[in-house]
Amino acid sequence: MMKRTFVASLAVLLTTATGLAACGGDDDTDVAAPSDADVVVEALDGNKFDLDEYSATAGDVAIAYVGRSSIVHTLLVVDPENVQIGDKLSVTSGQTDEGTFPLAAGSYTLLCDVPGHENMKATLLVS
Repeated sequence: MMKRTFVASLAVLLTTATGLAACGGDDDTDVAAPSDADVVVEALDGNKFDLDEYSATAGDVAIAYVGRSSIVHTLLVVDPENVQIGDKLSVTSGQTDEGTFPLAAGSYTLLCDVPGHENMKATLLVS
């Protein structure tokens, strides 16, 4: 009787642990960025982007924003006069948001405007 109880308890424990691992792991951050994007920006844990600098060619620049963090992040494209260009992108874990931005040659700032994420800044150099 005691052996059956132990085996049953072990089965419940393993089933619960497997279910929890499936819900809480990084599996949902393995989203692929669209292949037609000119620029791919990844939002990472630690409130940071994957790179400090990105580059693109002037014109309609397709940006894919990929969420590889467990919290919500936004992406704004800002010109040298601090004017937002295009729509704000927003992602969380396992999501991708895309936008097309009409950009002339120059230097732009990419940033996350979620409060507390001020260190999420990068440069986008457009030639």
